[in-house]
Amino acid sequence: MSHATYFARMRTTRIPARATWPLRQLVLRPGRPVEDCDFPHDTDASTIHLGAWSEDALVGIASVYAEACAQLPAAKPFRLRGMAVHPDRQGQGVGALLVHEALEAVRAEGGDLLWCNARTSASGFYSGLGFAVEGEAFELPGIGPHHLMHRRP
Repeated sequence: MSHATYFARMRTTRIPARATWPLRQLVLRPGRPVEDCDFPHDTDASTIHLGAWSEDALVGIASVYAEACAQLPAAKPFRLRGMAVHPDRQGQGVGALLVHEALEAVRAEGGDLLWCNARTSASGFYSGLGFAVEGEAFELPGIGPHHLMHRRP
C-alpha cells in the first residue's frame, strides 16, 4: 500500500480519556495495572485526547494538557503526554500525524509552547518533528530515561 493510500485511510478524532487507557497500558505501562494509565489532569476541561484511527481500529493516541513547564517560560504552554502507537503500526507515520494534530490543537487554543518528557529512545522521533532537547537526560522512576523536549507551534 502506498503512503498516500495509507494516510487517506487514517483519521484523527478527539476521544474520551478512558479510551486512551488500552494503548497507554500496552505501550507505556506494560505489565502494570490499567489504573496506572489514569494520568493527572486527564479529565480537566482543557485537556484534549487525540486518537488516530485506521478504519475502525484505534492505532495511536496522544493527550495535550494546558500545563506549564518550569524550565521553559511561555505565556500559554501545553504539554504532550501519553503518546502511544500500537506496536504493529509504529514507524508508519501514525505518531507524526498525532504530533501534527496536537500542534494544530495548541495553535487553535492560542498556545505558544508544546513540551513533553520524551523517552530517550523516542528523542530522534521528536527531533525529526522540530522539537529541541532542553538540558540533560533524567530518569523517571519506574519508567526510564527521558529528555525534556519542546517546540513552538
